[in-house]
Amino acid sequence: MKHYRIGAIAQLAGVSRRTIDYYTKLDLLKPIRSENNYRYYTRHTLARLKIIAALKAQRFTLEEIREQITMLDQNQDGHSHKQINIDYIREQMKQLEDQLTRLQPAAAGLDSDQKAVLSKQVMIRGIAVMNALIIYVNEITKLV
Repeated sequence: MKHYRIGAIAQLAGVSRRTIDYYTKLDLLKPIRSENNYRYYTRHTLARLKIIAALKAQRFTLEEIREQITMLDQNQDGHSHKQINIDYIREQMKQLEDQLTRLQPAAAGLDSDQKAVLSKQVMIRGIAVMNALIIYVNEITKLV
């Protein structure tokens, strides 16, 4: 697998070196350290940066993004990064469905404007998670 130094990965991703540094400090990105302590990044980092960008576009906070990234990482523990766990994706979709089911009774007592706001927020979150999963699957399948 090809390795990229920070400047190269930043250029490929269309972000600054400072952004890469910041995301690395937040543990959103995990570089490979060389013997001389240089940080190297892989194509997997580009996929991760696309996921971060998609979630940021949907107004997720960096803490919320870290939670999503952590879930993806936990899913990949013990698996090759080239292997896609369809059960994990199904579980994420099931969680979205469960959240919607739990919100329906709560929404019953709201007026129409409040329901519209709640529906929009839930839809945005759901779309963001689905977009991130689609990006993830597309990027991982490119690595196969």
